[in-house]
Amino acid sequence: MSSRRSPAVRAPKPNEHERAQRQAAVEILLRRALHGVISIPEAAVLADYWRAERELADKTRRSLGETTRALQRNREAADAEIQRLEARVAELEGVLPPREGAA
Repeated sequence: MSSRRSPAVRAPKPNEHERAQRQAAVEILLRRALHGVISIPEAAVLADYWRAERELADKTRRSLGETTRALQRNREAADAEIQRLEARVAELEGVLPPREGAA
């Protein structure tokens, strides 16, 4: 019996399937456009798909920016708390007599 576990399979994200289909269609439509055989309705679909991808990228970029700012705030708060605790330790070390046997 093997002790190795198979990797966990996660559920697909809500729009993952739709996005994969859109990306595949974009590849096909771009190939047709490069060969000069794309129709006007296909060009319209390509434009719509491109706009959807651009909107998703913009939304992701904004979200990552918000996450980065939140992480920075948390780091700053943690640093401030560490400094406060270090100051408190130094204060207590100055008040308490040294322990016996401490090197």
